[in-house]
Amino acid sequence: MSDYTLFTPAQTGAIKLSNHLVLAPMTRSRAIGNIPNDLMATYYGQRATAGLIITEGTSPSPNGLGYSRIPGIFSQEQIEGWKKVTSAVHAKGGKIVIQLMHTGRISHLLNLPEGA
Repeated sequence: MSDYTLFTPAQTGAIKLSNHLVLAPMTRSRAIGNIPNDLMATYYGQRATAGLIITEGTSPSPNGLGYSRIPGIFSQEQIEGWKKVTSAVHAKGGKIVIQLMHTGRISHLLNLPEGA
């Protein structure tokens, strides 16, 4: 295994990673009210030893909420929720980036806030 670089430090741009592993995004639909929560902070914190975590798809605007219970990042309450998540990951030495996801035309009216 000494010939493998998977578990050796890596760098991509200015981001230094503890290894070459990347946790791919998985939409989990756990954001009640579209707000990142303690359950999500625990989930990502438990996976913080991956070299890089890419979060689940996160809507940048109310009209991008095409699935129920996906997180957003367009309100202060959502931003505070993501701060909990990133703090949990950073506390264990992990790196995390957000995947922005606007669902566009596949959105269903029942998943959108009024007026979106």
